[in-house]
Amino acid sequence: MGVTYDLVYANEDMEDLGVLVRYALDLAIGADENDFELVVDMSSHVCREGYYIYIEGTEYGGIVDAIRVRTAEKDITYKGRTWQGILGSKVLEPDAGEDYLVISGEANLAIGKLLERIGLSGLFVASREDSGLGINNYRMNRYIDGYTGLVKMLASAGGKLKISFQNRKVVLEAVPGMDYSQDEQFDSDLVELDLEKGYHPVNHVICLGKGDLAGREVVHLYADREGGIGKGQQLVGLEEVTAVYENVNAESMEELEQGGISLMEESRAAASRMSMSFNSDDDVYDVGDTVGAVEHVTGIMATERISKKIVGISNGNINIEYKVGE
Repeated sequence: MGVTYDLVYANEDMEDLGVLVRYALDLAIGADENDFELVVDMSSHVCREGYYIYIEGTEYGGIVDAIRVRTAEKDITYKGRTWQGILGSKVLEPDAGEDYLVISGEANLAIGKLLERIGLSGLFVASREDSGLGINNYRMNRYIDGYTGLVKMLASAGGKLKISFQNRKVVLEAVPGMDYSQDEQFDSDLVELDLEKGYHPVNHVICLGKGDLAGREVVHLYADREGGIGKGQQLVGLEEVTAVYENVNAESMEELEQGGISLMEESRAAASRMSMSFNSDDDVYDVGDTVGAVEHVTGIMATERISKKIVGISNGNINIEYKVGE
């Protein structure tokens, strides 16, 4: 790539101690894992439990949680959580007496409040920039881990979580998610794809709320061919696929309808899927960005969000593999 990265190691107080010269660093970022392994020769042993490693200006870094020594290979492996993994080791829970944690406001301000809530507002800070993204009464999943909660919250507003280490702080910033599927599409002749296109997801949901028999709350929701949801039916006969959503605890018709909408959206998402891995010569994409692919024999085209980055850095040179879909 022509770009080298200085891997700095720092003590428990985030005081820089030096730069590693000969090493192999592997990080997994995104869906599950969110950890790293850093291998050095025994003669280059410098880290202890609780030390930090980072590359300034990037999301690559974390805390050392374990140390493995292999005398036969004469190497040492430092294992730990990435910045994402540290967020993921915290839990977002509702306030006492509340069913859900509900978040509203400008996205970066919301991130800052959540960092305080999970006790990470020292090393971790939220960007002070106005993201232009608004969080509107977002209902956090109950007892969700901090990283997943942040990612899902921002995705609800069309955003993604950008992390970078700057001046001894892990800076979290909400930015709009990028959609590369319109301008760039991966070719099945160049990458291995696993595509499935479903043509008949649920398009009619009967929402059942409180009450009994003829007094039962009932709402009918319909989807059109493009996935738009309303109360007017367009798909009938063999094209109609119906499901029932039941929630006797719904406090309002709005809550009942939202449950039906979620069922329909989940059915549409599950009907079509794309799975692939690809490498990039540059650190262009982020977890949460959307990419597209086309398979020429069937003509199937699909779009999906990047779910994971697997990063390998050896002696300053980087290689990135992206995972899309499952």
